[in-house]
Amino acid sequence: MANELTVQQALVLRFSGALDDLDGTLAQAAGVLAPLVVLDLRGVGPLSTTDARAVHAFVRARADEGVRCHVVADPAGAAARALAGLGVAPVFGALEQALTSDDDPRENALPDQLEALTRTLLGKTTVAAALEKIVEAAGVVMPAADLVSVTLRSPEGEFTTPIETDPVALELDQVQYNSGKGPCLDAAKPDGPGYVRSDDLAHEQRWPEFASGAVGHGYASILSTELLQAIGSARPSGALNIYSRRLHGFSETDRHLALLLATHASLALAHTHTTELAELQATQLREAISTRDVIGQAKGILMNRQGISPDEAFHLLRTTSQALNVKLVDVARTLTDRHGELDLPG
Repeated sequence: MANELTVQQALVLRFSGALDDLDGTLAQAAGVLAPLVVLDLRGVGPLSTTDARAVHAFVRARADEGVRCHVVADPAGAAARALAGLGVAPVFGALEQALTSDDDPRENALPDQLEALTRTLLGKTTVAAALEKIVEAAGVVMPAADLVSVTLRSPEGEFTTPIETDPVALELDQVQYNSGKGPCLDAAKPDGPGYVRSDDLAHEQRWPEFASGAVGHGYASILSTELLQAIGSARPSGALNIYSRRLHGFSETDRHLALLLATHASLALAHTHTTELAELQATQLREAISTRDVIGQAKGILMNRQGISPDEAFHLLRTTSQALNVKLVDVARTLTDRHGELDLPG
């Protein structure tokens, strides 16, 4: 006698072909009341990075609301690999499994995410690629992470930010490097506390200049975790820096996750050759200069077209970046390249 299947009430969204308006479809689905939402992606080809992130954000948002959300994709297909790389779990191979499974993504996602991260890092051949993946992973496994960067401290005591998720992180890190005070610096010191956390930057007294800058950009809390350095090593030390727009944004679980990610980053740095590190820092410097230039150009276009101040122009770029879930520098570059065709939302 066949086992009886218990199918729950569910909203099933089937996608096929090109995903022309994935964000719009998911936004409509977010308002539908159902205990289970299933995204069936077996009919689509490779997912773009933007679409994969949209699926990940949708799954995570539903989990935060207490709604179970399952994804169906060909286990051997490109879509499943793209989702696994972002830590989306669970991903089922058949619709029946997704409809009848009792798996709760809030319980099962984290181990799968960390396992996927470890597998991915093993395949990275450069420290830059590994650090970039770690920064990306922080935003996946820590819901409160809105901005992430890596601070490197050279053996001579000089600080740089080779990897960040948005130029704002580079700007806020630079405030600390210039003033000599900040959580990233405290955590990166070889004799530092190991990690530094501030739950309310608006009332933070330890680093007033940095705290004012962070709050001005809308960030309320920060967690910086030391990157470990081998004893007697000439390799750089540093810190993994995670910013949140939420007050008291980071829990003890987040702190342990940050330590785990920082350990991965430390292992990557431990195998860094001097020439590779120099190339990484030189690339970061060139990108920083390029980023400042393109953002400055975009601000100038907005100031001229809309008659606004530099601060208002930067605020408009930043809010557009957040609304579109696109890096600020990419919004600025699009505006400078196609400013005759585009109008940003006011």
